[in-house]
Amino acid sequence: MHPVRVAFWLVTACAGLQAGQAVAAGWLLLRYAGLVARLGPWTRNEATLIETVYVHLIGAFVLALGLATLLAGAAMAVPRRRPQTRGLVGWALLVVILSLLLSVVYSPDSALLTADQAQLDHLQPLLPLWYTAVQACAVTAAIGCVVLAVLRLGRPDAAEYYLRHDPTATWHGFTSWLDLRFQD
Repeated sequence: MHPVRVAFWLVTACAGLQAGQAVAAGWLLLRYAGLVARLGPWTRNEATLIETVYVHLIGAFVLALGLATLLAGAAMAVPRRRPQTRGLVGWALLVVILSLLLSVVYSPDSALLTADQAQLDHLQPLLPLWYTAVQACAVTAAIGCVVLAVLRLGRPDAAEYYLRHDPTATWHGFTSWLDLRFQD
């Protein structure tokens, strides 16, 4: 397949991964207040941790949703036959990688710092293990897809695709990209 087409699908897959991560965080946010009420009573230290995990969970949801939107925009820009497109998409993907690394540091798991095992056992149902696995897999797969997309956009075939465009064409969007026959 042509590198531009592969890069398009890789960036689209990253957007889907981040949307899935946002859905997982949103699901936990919807259930969070009920779990806190059901699993109480809480000590003062545990209440502080509960609030911190909640704030980090909101941050993870907003960041994943924002990255999914940014990646969807980058995916729509990939097929545009303009010389500036590769630079724009490259910078957007760099922002995505840095934001994904930030999401690992700012994850709700990093806020769950307990004093002992009994406290951890009491707080663990608020942040189930499946969420940690979903977040880790989504971030790792997204970083891998972004790196592969950047490598595909750096190939000579992709450079030729972006330099060879018709400025007199009335529509510079997906039509010209999808109708173009590539030599695979």
